[in-house]
Amino acid sequence: MRRDMTRPRRARCRARGQSLVEFALILPAMLLLVLFGIDFGRIFLGWVELNNVVRDAANFAAENPSAWNTVSPNTAVQSAYRTLVANDTAGINCALPSTIPGPTFAGGASGAPPVGSPVYVRISCDFAFITPVIGAVLGGSLPVAASASYPTRGGMIPNIPAASVTPMPSSSSDVASESPSPTVSPSSSASSSPTPAPSPTPTPMCTAPNFKSVKAQDAEAHWAAASFTTQVLFNPLAPATWPSGGGNIIDQSLVAGLSYACDSTGVTVTWK
Repeated sequence: MRRDMTRPRRARCRARGQSLVEFALILPAMLLLVLFGIDFGRIFLGWVELNNVVRDAANFAAENPSAWNTVSPNTAVQSAYRTLVANDTAGINCALPSTIPGPTFAGGASGAPPVGSPVYVRISCDFAFITPVIGAVLGGSLPVAASASYPTRGGMIPNIPAASVTPMPSSSSDVASESPSPTVSPSSSASSSPTPAPSPTPTPMCTAPNFKSVKAQDAEAHWAAASFTTQVLFNPLAPATWPSGGGNIIDQSLVAGLSYACDSTGVTVTWK
């Protein structure tokens, strides 16, 4: 009778021992999966924040395009640009290059770029892993990059000549030294009608189309159909070959239905 009562107790002990062994075997794999999810979750959130940083940097450069020209650069504005990028990336655990890359302007930056020309900003950094196993496999860090482009909103407007300025006399002595203008006799037979000045050539204007119902690969044809002669900028940058089915345009930098200069205004479309 005593032998029969001890059998269930022994069975329970064996079941508990088996559960401990199984838990000990599964625990490392569970911890690895949790750390793997934490690592790549951190990297994904950091990549999202890095995209916000490059948008802010491109917007800053678009408002101050003349600060990067090679003729008379503005070092104070360039320093403010680098400070903006460093402050915005301080909380995302991302190792930036030793020198923060500056913006790139279409056609170079030898002078003030024209209004509406695109400015590009691309920033890359390295995210460190906190999981030793993943770090050993992938090299300890993962390089991540983000880019953005905006049309410049400062500078010279193309095809509009600068007004000439007539110098004024610097002192009263200069006024006194000028020879008096000859008096015209009323009986003079010369014609007094002024010669009409040539009228300025008007800048051709075009109406911005609506891109939100257009595929990304058809954006350039849609832009040209509205009679614009500038190029379309893509955010993110357009691939060398569009994927099957293309991408959908979800936003545009110009307001659809408003008029802009046909030959000097660019547009940036956001697609996914």
